[in-house]
Amino acid sequence: MRRRSPFPLVAVVVVAVLFLSFVGFMLFGRGDASGSPEEVIRDFYEFESTGDFGNAWELFHPEMKKKFSKSNYIQTKNHVFMGHMGVEEFDVEISKLEKVERFAFDDEGLVFKDVRKAQVDMFYDSQFGEL
Repeated sequence: MRRRSPFPLVAVVVVAVLFLSFVGFMLFGRGDASGSPEEVIRDFYEFESTGDFGNAWELFHPEMKKKFSKSNYIQTKNHVFMGHMGVEEFDVEISKLEKVERFAFDDEGLVFKDVRKAQVDMFYDSQFGEL
């Protein structure tokens, strides 16, 4: 009687575990859909600093998305920073996040509670010199 090799079973189990791990990471990898405030700020300015304004816009709060359409945001950012100023990339320094109990979003009375803020310094090397 021939003994069967366990290789096919092991291979199937390994592939299944890898597939489930990938699916789990895609669905739950960041802990939630938006990531931590630190991650969102870092990701936003990383996209901005390389001229990827479309992905930066995707990280906006839904209320910010109402203020700027995606196409208008991308076009304006490209026009001002890359067109007029001649900026290709910029560096960013993000301070430690602070908790804000109440933040007035606009003049129409929209207020957010339990907000995080950080000071962001951007350093541009433009056609006009360093800004």
